[in-house]
Amino acid sequence: MKNSNREAFKVYLHKCLHAAGRQQYQLAEEMHIGAKVLSRKLNGTNDGRLFDDEVTRIILILAEWRAINTREEALQLLELAQLKPDIFSDEQWKTSPLSQLEEETPQYNLSAPRTRFVGREVQVEHLRALLLRDDTHLVTLFGPGGSGKTRLAQHVAKELAGNFAQGVRFVALAAVRDSALVLQSIMQSLYIQPSPDSPPIQSLITNLRHKKLLLILDNFEQVADAATLVDELLAAAPGLKALVTSRAVLRISGEHEFEVPPLTMPPAGVVLNKENAARYGAVQLFIERARLVKPDFALTGENAPFIAQICARVDGLPLALELAAARIRLLTPQQLLEKLSGARLDVLKGGPRDAPDRHRTLLNTIKWSYDLLSPNLQFWFARLGVFNGGWSLDAVEAMTRVVALPNVQHEEESSLAETALDLLDQLLSNSLLVKLTTTNALARFTMLETLHEYALARLKTHGEIERLRDWHACYYLDLAEEAELGLRGAQQLTWLARLRAEQDNFRAALEWSLERADDGAGMKMSESGGEICADEVALRLASALRPFWEWQGYMDEGRGWLEAAVRLPCRARAGRATIAARASALSGLARLYCLQNDQSRCIAVVEESIALWRQLDDHAGLAMALYHRSWPAISQGDNELAKSLFEQGLQLLSADDAWLRAHILFLLGDLTGFAGDFDLMRSYHNQSKGIFERLGDRSAIADLLKDQGGIMILERNLTGAISNLVQSIEMSQKLDYKQFLGTGMGLLGFAVGIQEKPDPTTASVQALQLWGASSGLLGSIGSIPWLSNFPVVPEMIVKIRSHLDEKTLKEAYRRGRLLTVEQAMAAFRASQTAD
Repeated sequence: MKNSNREAFKVYLHKCLHAAGRQQYQLAEEMHIGAKVLSRKLNGTNDGRLFDDEVTRIILILAEWRAINTREEALQLLELAQLKPDIFSDEQWKTSPLSQLEEETPQYNLSAPRTRFVGREVQVEHLRALLLRDDTHLVTLFGPGGSGKTRLAQHVAKELAGNFAQGVRFVALAAVRDSALVLQSIMQSLYIQPSPDSPPIQSLITNLRHKKLLLILDNFEQVADAATLVDELLAAAPGLKALVTSRAVLRISGEHEFEVPPLTMPPAGVVLNKENAARYGAVQLFIERARLVKPDFALTGENAPFIAQICARVDGLPLALELAAARIRLLTPQQLLEKLSGARLDVLKGGPRDAPDRHRTLLNTIKWSYDLLSPNLQFWFARLGVFNGGWSLDAVEAMTRVVALPNVQHEEESSLAETALDLLDQLLSNSLLVKLTTTNALARFTMLETLHEYALARLKTHGEIERLRDWHACYYLDLAEEAELGLRGAQQLTWLARLRAEQDNFRAALEWSLERADDGAGMKMSESGGEICADEVALRLASALRPFWEWQGYMDEGRGWLEAAVRLPCRARAGRATIAARASALSGLARLYCLQNDQSRCIAVVEESIALWRQLDDHAGLAMALYHRSWPAISQGDNELAKSLFEQGLQLLSADDAWLRAHILFLLGDLTGFAGDFDLMRSYHNQSKGIFERLGDRSAIADLLKDQGGIMILERNLTGAISNLVQSIEMSQKLDYKQFLGTGMGLLGFAVGIQEKPDPTTASVQALQLWGASSGLLGSIGSIPWLSNFPVVPEMIVKIRSHLDEKTLKEAYRRGRLLTVEQAMAAFRASQTAD
């Protein structure tokens, strides 16, 4: 046997032994020779050599041990030993153990799985179909570290091995750092020796040219330059297909990029039980792996919600789930969740001893990907950690304009020639970012939470955390103030969607600005580079977001932020801008207090706001505060005071204040309607509606229609009232303005009940049901109606209730509280159709 063949024979033999869990010394014992003797024979030392009968004995032993399973494997060993198949007689091939070898099973060198493959049904189906297509030659499975790319590749490849005449070959590249060694690794896996008469690449191409083979190239990310080799092999061997696993795509022609996502997880907010939780891949994997360390562990109704949250905390990553599940040996699911709520990377470690180092802790897995980045990309990856819940391309472009790179070793690495788009593209290609699916036109990106934690740690290490958080808070302050105005115009739904997408960033900006304000610190502004008082940032941000919190129905949250901001001490050195920010925040807080029927607090804070605006001699701010002061006046029946406040406000407004002018005219119309002057009411309302229509403010029009419907009840124009209220509710449904929906359904209940159609009893049941739906919605958003403050309202309630006995009344109201807006309105329309 030639030296080159001896080495290949030894490598192949060890592969077979390893697959069966056997050692070389055990083979020597079975052959009845010493272990050292066998070692000399395999290595060719001291003139040692394997005789033909020893080769055949080795093959027979391997077959008995099931270390080889196919006739092809036995023939491969004979070929490497330079022996022909007829060294075994026909009788031997037909007799055990050689007869046990399967002739039809294609060869593959995939390791036997030690745990069950879980939760990838969709990906398995799609990948199988893709690899079986005639026009597919290269598929790259890409995704973050620990997402299960290798396991998926091996699982599908084993299923498809029968579709390739020469089977499947797995090439492990995790230990290869030099792209030049990839060729050698492929040749070793295929047991190909280079010819002395031609370059190694030519020997490989010659061997592959007429074969139908699936080649798995595992962990390709750190040898990315070898992509040209893959391209060359695929071009030269038409029967060859490559399945690559990598944290970055290869970016060569014909590549099919196949993203391996985290395992499926229960959506946030879904009420879980044992049955529905078990449907998700992440939960299935966690349970499977937990049973390895605690055999009696089971999914129960009690622990299902905790397990679902654990899956979310680790992003549904298979590796992270396995590391977390191993902790079940010591912790309950609830305790494990509490641990993961802190420094999760400290918890997610302690993988199996036979796992690669990069998979023994999640930190190592992430660091592996991070270390492959250039210094430039490492800095920008860390900086993106300042965002929460995702970000837009606009935000990254703004960051690159303002935040300079620190000095790094190589001048070319510190170049800012790369655009924000380039940076995001490279990080996305390296599986360090996720592109979010959005319903609007703005592309958004995010990080898995585990990666986000690591990015923040790197940002702290770089000493940039404070300046980046300052920038972040100021950037989102600018966005919030732009959005506050945008919510008043024709693009309000676009702005609403953007605000919803950035909720986590706004919360983080508020937290940071309040923390900095407590320390009396200044903050670096986003574009100008100057410094701004943290008090001012917190106050302005909380104030600008008030319309959004109200619109969304997050009144308690909005109230909480505004209260925290106005609790900041009034510093003696506070400048005009900070005082104005405080006055605006107090005015916005007064509005929320009024919507929650906390009128005494409303009056207290809005009076302070009025005093500050007068101190600043700011007419626009004062007009807004006076407008908000009118709300508690109306709720308490002091219409004369409200009218006086409106008149003062109108005198203060300039021609540019059309939006606030329309709102004042709107409420002036309400006041005149309450007084019974319905013609003047319609005049005010028509003026107001004309301005709103010109501005494109559909939410204000929905509000106006609602109030018009309510006052039409006082006119006893019940048909008109119902028409206006239904229009308002339908508009509010499209806008998802929960406050208007709740109050609109409540008023509709009055109109239906007073109308008494088709009969008083049926109408009263429908009214109680609408009141129940209204109460349920308003209660869920923290709003407390103050209609009952008006004397006429209790009278109408008594009249409507009088048609029902106590049991029917309570049942109708109870049913209503269980209905969604859509269900309540469907029931209302059904009753109208029946009529």
